[in-house]
Amino acid sequence: MQRFVYSVALIALLGAALVRAYDEKAALAKFMEYAEPCKAEAGASDSDLDEAVKHLPASTYEGKCLRACVMKKFNLLDANGKLDTNAGHEKAKQYTGSDPAKLKIALEIGDICAAISVPDDHCEAAEAYGKCFLTEAKKHGLM
Repeated sequence: MQRFVYSVALIALLGAALVRAYDEKAALAKFMEYAEPCKAEAGASDSDLDEAVKHLPASTYEGKCLRACVMKKFNLLDANGKLDTNAGHEKAKQYTGSDPAKLKIALEIGDICAAISVPDDHCEAAEAYGKCFLTEAKKHGLM
């Protein structure tokens, strides 16, 4: 799959990016299920949401907060604004199915990104994690 649905993430962002065979429509639908209420909560615009869907860096602070909110809804960002590696590992298992090679890469990316230093601001942290996920996915030929 060529899309890196972050947020998600991220998740959504990590998992969706790592599995080309994963149903892209289902991943996007799940992302949007969380993104719509987060858009309102963060005061984000349609263009902020569009940037997230297209895997572009957030151009506004509200766009970064949208991503933080989505990551929290996926339980990937904890109450301290840090990546929850246990939740990330579970999402990776969910989205990689029975492919041990993809799971290994997903776990590796998650561990690399969890180890980076991020700002205390949750919105800025989410953006930093997203950039890490995208960079690592490209390094591993997933994007």
